[in-house]
Amino acid sequence: MSSIKLYLQIKQHRQHPNLPVYWWRRQPLDQWEVTRQRIYKRDRGICQSPSNAPPKNNELCMGKVKLRVAHIDHIRPLSSGGSNHASNLRTLCPVCHALRLDRKHDGMRSSLVKKGLIPVNWKQFVWDEVVSDRSSR
Repeated sequence: MSSIKLYLQIKQHRQHPNLPVYWWRRQPLDQWEVTRQRIYKRDRGICQSPSNAPPKNNELCMGKVKLRVAHIDHIRPLSSGGSNHASNLRTLCPVCHALRLDRKHDGMRSSLVKKGLIPVNWKQFVWDEVVSDRSSR
């Protein structure tokens, strides 16, 4: 398959197909730092996990977090066709980010268990975007 055909095929599956290619992959660190600050400021430093997510229901969510602690999360991961567009990014506290349903977060979870920020029985607090109340945002 030619590279042009492959590019067009990938572009059709993207969340925002008309965005330039650089929105579809990890940003360079200096650019990501600017994006991080912009999203953090937009969200006023408050964790944007859904109000009906288990970490919030069980008072594990840290709520307002400092920029150096905040995690900027891709709602739809880049690997699943998401982008670095602001509409696909949100501020999460480390607890809500670690408890988001994603196998890639296993290392984060074990680190937070060791620090005592999430309980050993963390599986009952895992959440996914499906439980999200997107209409209330």
